Amino acid sequence: MLRAIFQLTRLETSLLGFFAVFIPLFSRTNDLSFSFKRAIPFLFIGVCLFIANDLDDIEKDRVNHPDRPLPAGRFSPVFVVILYFTFLGFALFSTRYFIPQAIDVLYYSAISLAISYGYVSEYIPVIKAPYVAVAATVPILIIATSYPKETRLYVLAASIFVLTLGREICKNIRDRTGDPVSFMHRFPPTRLGVVAFSLQWLGLLLLVFLIHDLADLIDFAAMTLLLSLSVVLWFRLKFRASLVLMKIQLFVGLYFLL
Repeated sequence: MLRAIFQLTRLETSLLGFFAVFIPLFSRTNDLSFSFKRAIPFLFIGVCLFIANDLDDIEKDRVNHPDRPLPAGRFSPVFVVILYFTFLGFALFSTRYFIPQAIDVLYYSAISLAISYGYVSEYIPVIKAPYVAVAATVPILIIATSYPKETRLYVLAASIFVLTLGREICKNIRDRTGDPVSFMHRFPPTRLGVVAFSLQWLGLLLLVFLIHDLADLIDFAAMTLLLSLSVVLWFRLKFRASLVLMKIQLFVGLYFLL
């Protein structure tokens, strides 16, 4: 059951948003409580996003992801809806009590993006990838508002946007069989794959401007290796392994937030 909940909430990806706020704040303030309070809403927001996505996509997932908890029958929709509203309550409560009014609009915007994703996915699928990429940059922009003189944070936000955009295009290619037909279906998967990885290489190259010491260079080299391997796996049709490496690459990239 725990494995199924982990799969339903995509906890590893939800933690990415949490750490994108926690790591830079803690490295700058050394205040554990302050950093945790500013970051915890993003864990709940991420969980809400993925639960809502699975609820909205039950029928699609019977084609694209039959092993996920809902189409596989591990949980009833009623249980998952209760879980969704529980975590949505946590997201709203933690934002209300932990986040100052000066920046809470960014958190509420992230919540709105999360709960509206299903409508975008169903009715405007052509903007699904950039929609997710915008949502992925919100945690970085929150840090940037607290440290407006650190221009590197805006470069990093741009990098995260492009990297996420490329990864989401890859996910859409993998799932196009069960997804609603959109403008993107006019293009062959191979050509879209080239575009997706070109975007990710562009996002990676933006990080060159943030390299200042050996540790930065090592981290950049690790990200480059991961992206190279994901390209090889993708064009060998090992899509799942390729997407996992792309996710690991984003975790490795958190180092640049220090």
